[in-house]
Amino acid sequence: MNKTARGLRWRICITLFASGLMGPLAQAVPQQAFISAGEHGQAVLLSRLNECYAVTPAHVIDGGFFATLVGGSSARPRGEADLLQVFGYDLAVLRVTGAITDDCRFDLGSSLALDQLLSSEGRGQIVSVSSDGSISRRNVRISDVGLVYLRVSPAGSQDQMFKGLSGSLLVLGDDPAGILMAVDPENGEGKVLRFDRAVETIRPFFGLTPGNSGLAIKAQKEPLESGKGNLAAQVESWSSPALSADHRMSNLIDGAGAATVWLARPDGFPIEIIVDLKGDAVQAIDRIVLVGEGVEPRERLPRDFEVLVSSRKEGGWMPVFSGTFFTSDNSRSVAFAPVRARRVMLRIYSHWGDAKGVGLSDLVVPGK
Repeated sequence: MNKTARGLRWRICITLFASGLMGPLAQAVPQQAFISAGEHGQAVLLSRLNECYAVTPAHVIDGGFFATLVGGSSARPRGEADLLQVFGYDLAVLRVTGAITDDCRFDLGSSLALDQLLSSEGRGQIVSVSSDGSISRRNVRISDVGLVYLRVSPAGSQDQMFKGLSGSLLVLGDDPAGILMAVDPENGEGKVLRFDRAVETIRPFFGLTPGNSGLAIKAQKEPLESGKGNLAAQVESWSSPALSADHRMSNLIDGAGAATVWLARPDGFPIEIIVDLKGDAVQAIDRIVLVGEGVEPRERLPRDFEVLVSSRKEGGWMPVFSGTFFTSDNSRSVAFAPVRARRVMLRIYSHWGDAKGVGLSDLVVPGK
């Protein structure tokens, strides 16, 4: 092939990539949008299996289930979004439809060596989208680096941050570094959730394997509300046998608390337990309660876990929560967006170190 032909071939390839005919290219920095729901704020757009999702602080949604979006470009592409799930760290994920999804190409499965980036970058930009689609950039200094949050302060008087910027993206060079969650009205500093932590938090919802950060979502600490009753009727199936008759699977839903404990052999993870709800019918639920009181030694408690629900008699599983049960907790109430379910699955991925067993004393699905 002569030089002229090779040059022509490369020009054709470049044109095809630019026009999208050879498939969309993954983005180094996710697209952003102005979002209007319970409040006005910002959203980051992520892609997974040809679907587009918006990540925004849950307080921007403010208890609602629907939002409208405007993309950050001169074309002002619009979109609509429905709430899928509220997570720890004040994060909400919505499914997005409309023209705005055309530029939604940041792969949710992407990895980022953020620690290395933070060690070399002390300044960045808070990038936001206005309701007219225009993009603003505020120069900031990184004043504190933590495992979960970063602190940033305006570099100048023209870079002041305010409440309506919640959800804006912190960019270091050409890489996403965090999501602005709040602005302190007294000193003007911004509280930024690290981008790797945000992605790590929502990955299990999409069936993606969590990383090794060890900082999964913490469920809310709440006392067990026994007065509401337990919708769990029976344990339908389980993937790991009980240690003994004294630690049988039925102990998990007998309501006896610390008096009876379920323990399984941790031969292989994940361990899956499927519970049928009462009435052999679909029930409205928004939480489960995991009780660890009575499990000794405490290293036998589950560590990383996931909760899934299904409204069908077979299959149809949808993840609604992933998190960590801590050895200091006797019980933990795991709250999620209201769903209709016939069955609940608890999937345990690890324990705290005792190789002889892993278990709980109760699993409660509170009734309304």
